[in-house]
Amino acid sequence: MSLKLVSYIRTIAVAGAAALVVSAQALAEVRPEVVERIKPVGTVVVEGEEKAAAPAPAAEAPAAPAPAAAPAGGDAQAIAQAKGCLACHQVAVKVVGPSYTDVAAKYKSDANAVDTLVAKVKAGGVGTWGQIPMPPQAHVPEADIRTVVEWIMTM
Repeated sequence: MSLKLVSYIRTIAVAGAAALVVSAQALAEVRPEVVERIKPVGTVVVEGEEKAAAPAPAAEAPAAPAPAAAPAGGDAQAIAQAKGCLACHQVAVKVVGPSYTDVAAKYKSDANAVDTLVAKVKAGGVGTWGQIPMPPQAHVPEADIRTVVEWIMTM
């Protein structure tokens, strides 16, 4: 198989997995017992890329990397975990979407970064970080999105 075809298949598979995560998250909003079943249980490592960390045992969720200080408005890392953000994003490693440190670096000189990113998270989109879409997160309260974005911008 050609490298281009393998890359295309991998992109389709990742986009499909992201769509399933978003669907499960929406269901979890209605049925809280689903949250336990969809929590992350390890990390995704793509063959040929450097391994970031060993996967956690399946019995427990992995510990997330230590974050920068969370803003006073709430526990941003807990919100990110509860709302499913960490299924596609990690602090320092690109998963499906960009790492939080990459987002902070890209927007560090933008005085309106927090407002811009809150709007992007709510609306979703594609093209800023490649062709894998960011599903809209309109079901997440704006205050929670803002708390997570403010935390990201401290990195």
